[in-house]
Amino acid sequence: MNSQKKILIIAPFAFGYTAHIHKALQQYQHIDAEILYLDQPAFAYKNTFHKAQNFFSKIVLGKNLKKTFVTDRIKASLEKLGKQDEIFIIRPDVLNDNLLHFIKSYTTKFIAYYYDSTRRFPRKADIISMFDKVYSYDRLDVEKYNLELLTNYIFEESNYQEYKYQFFNISTNDYRFPLLENLASYLKQHKWSYNIQVYNGSEMPAEHVEIITTQKSITEVAELIQKAKIIVEIQRTEQVGLSFRIFEALGHHKKLITTNKDIVNYDFYHPQNILVVDEHNIEIPADFVMSPYLEIDEKILSKYKIEHWIQPIFGIEN
Repeated sequence: MNSQKKILIIAPFAFGYTAHIHKALQQYQHIDAEILYLDQPAFAYKNTFHKAQNFFSKIVLGKNLKKTFVTDRIKASLEKLGKQDEIFIIRPDVLNDNLLHFIKSYTTKFIAYYYDSTRRFPRKADIISMFDKVYSYDRLDVEKYNLELLTNYIFEESNYQEYKYQFFNISTNDYRFPLLENLASYLKQHKWSYNIQVYNGSEMPAEHVEIITTQKSITEVAELIQKAKIIVEIQRTEQVGLSFRIFEALGHHKKLITTNKDIVNYDFYHPQNILVVDEHNIEIPADFVMSPYLEIDEKILSKYKIEHWIQPIFGIEN
């Protein structure tokens, strides 16, 4: 008789961040964990006719072949995997209600994790009642919808101290681009070294930052983080939850400059390590740049590590 607890994770690939949840669960012999990515394998058109067919289907029939592909793939995977003791889903708002009900029929415990706010994706609020429990990294959503607070997590650690540059940031091209240009200009004026990269997919003009046209993997980003003394994070304006960049800084023992004002409410916050700035009026004291990183008590840090993060969610005992 198989006494293993069957757990299925359904999540975006998210550059590989979510794979660490699956990896952490696989360390337990009594758990049979699988992961199903919402966006992997990606939908691909077979030919030009197939692309035109989807255009016609969307316009005339109101049916998107890309979404049908995802739905069919998820249903086929669930039918193959069978009943699960727990299904843990990230970004359920990208799936329709019928598919969510279908997924729920395959488990006795249906749990969601919101690592984006309902202010950014309002559908998240509409589907809360579908789940047995909803975790959220957003403190405002937790208070408003009576959810359970759950931050993101530390998934790797290093203590590399040979700095190649003082500041590092990597972002996609969005409304933050001019803010990053201003930041880079500010750093230049103060003669501080930096590596600020903005992904755009194609070349675009930039005066102070580097434009990259190929996205970096989390392994490549980790290598860049290791070479910096200070990580810079410009938070999306509609978010108060802590991004993965913050937990990468914690895991790699790096100082952090962030626009997220809520970070001061967390137990790992220390003003020698973390500087909160106004994105429109950046001021960075030289003392913060020059002072060393202050090591955080391991009892505090351990709570945020992936091996401990999974325990309350999946009922795993120490």
